[in-house]
Amino acid sequence: MKKTINHLLACYLLITASCSKQIDKPVVTAVEESPLAASHFIGEHFGGGIIFYINSDGKHGIIAAEEDIEEPSVWAYTDTVTGAIASKPGGGLKNTQRIFHVLGDPIGAPEDYAALECREFSLNGFTDWFMPSKDELNEMYKQKEMIGGFKPFAYWSSTEVSASRAWFQNFGAGQQVKTQKIYSYSIRPVRYF
Repeated sequence: MKKTINHLLACYLLITASCSKQIDKPVVTAVEESPLAASHFIGEHFGGGIIFYINSDGKHGIIAAEEDIEEPSVWAYTDTVTGAIASKPGGGLKNTQRIFHVLGDPIGAPEDYAALECREFSLNGFTDWFMPSKDELNEMYKQKEMIGGFKPFAYWSSTEVSASRAWFQNFGAGQQVKTQKIYSYSIRPVRYF
């Protein structure tokens, strides 16, 4: 019996020693390329304009054009419900698409309406500009000095209130106000990255 225990103990030590030798050897694995994620900052010139809002991962956000659209525009010519009610960051593009889907591209209108002006806007090689939502416009207002070029007047948001009203923001004092869609106000296009 003593011989068997000694034999088992010797086997155990041999297995343990051989296992530890294998662990000591370096393990070769495939090297995964993990590119460093680009992080951006408020005020960075990027993507055809200036970044004024960044989401929590630091990789995505909103860019403001460095200039207004040349002439102020109406939000809409007539009382019409478009369903463009998104107000949070990330809602401006959807709102602009909804407005265009309902209002279309009217022929013979004296001027283009604000969302259409943004859709047709081209700057620094980018053509995917749109009207900011109410909260996106407020984030832009917070960074207005860094972005530059704003007039101390009203700027349209893409957020609708009713058939006859939509939100604008006064870039002089900062208030957000519901007003008639038929008034002409300034527009500053934005785009996502």
